[in-house]
Amino acid sequence: MSENGPVLPPEVYRRRRIVAVIALLAVILLLVAGVTSMVGMINGKKDATVASTATASGAPFQSFSARPSETASATPSASATASATASASASATASATPSVTASAAPTASVTPTTATTPAATPTAPAPTPSVTNAAVVAACTANDLKVTVTPAKRTFAVGEQVSFHVTYTNSSKTPCAVGGEGANTGVDLNITSGAAQVYTRSLCAATAVQKAEVAAGAEAATDLAWDRKINVLGCSSASTAQKGSYWATATVNGVSSAPVNFVIQ
Repeated sequence: MSENGPVLPPEVYRRRRIVAVIALLAVILLLVAGVTSMVGMINGKKDATVASTATASGAPFQSFSARPSETASATPSASATASATASASASATASATPSVTASAAPTASVTPTTATTPAATPTAPAPTPSVTNAAVVAACTANDLKVTVTPAKRTFAVGEQVSFHVTYTNSSKTPCAVGGEGANTGVDLNITSGAAQVYTRSLCAATAVQKAEVAAGAEAATDLAWDRKINVLGCSSASTAQKGSYWATATVNGVSSAPVNFVIQ
């Protein structure tokens, strides 16, 4: 035995040192855990402050008002904050508070985008109706036109001008064009006496007319005159027709009318 007390075996001192080391390690671990927790809390507050600032300064949904169901599901602290601030501040606080983010439905931030996408997508303009005019419609043919010619009188006295009224009707269900620069697109007049050819207007006069549209079911008309000249042998050697019975036929766009009889004196 020593003066300070009984001498313990070396194993006892070894155990005491091990216990002391373990206790020291436990204290160190507790200190490290406490410091880590404090650092995490500080970083969390900084992240919340940054998120709040970003949301208030220009978040994509800062003008979006939370739905009533989402406001009801928020924590009491978030509700108090929303009631104490304006609608814009409430939206910013709700997006910055972790409790609100956790309790709100995950689709809360997606719903505004889905709802506003159709409004943001430009709609195609409504198609304008096509303007039908003589420049684009097809020329009238025998399947479209019905042509008639009517003399102003059945009998024309000596010296009286011989004239005719030509009517052409588009009997089809689509518009077509009369006139233009092509062949057989004008209005012509042909006069015969029996089997003999007397007069053809296109031999000595221009028969072309300005291209014009005739609507489906519409009717158009023009007047033609005959100067009683016989031009079958040429325009320069034309002679005057004698009194008698004649037949007139009108042609529009190559479509001929039925012949009509008249008499000149």
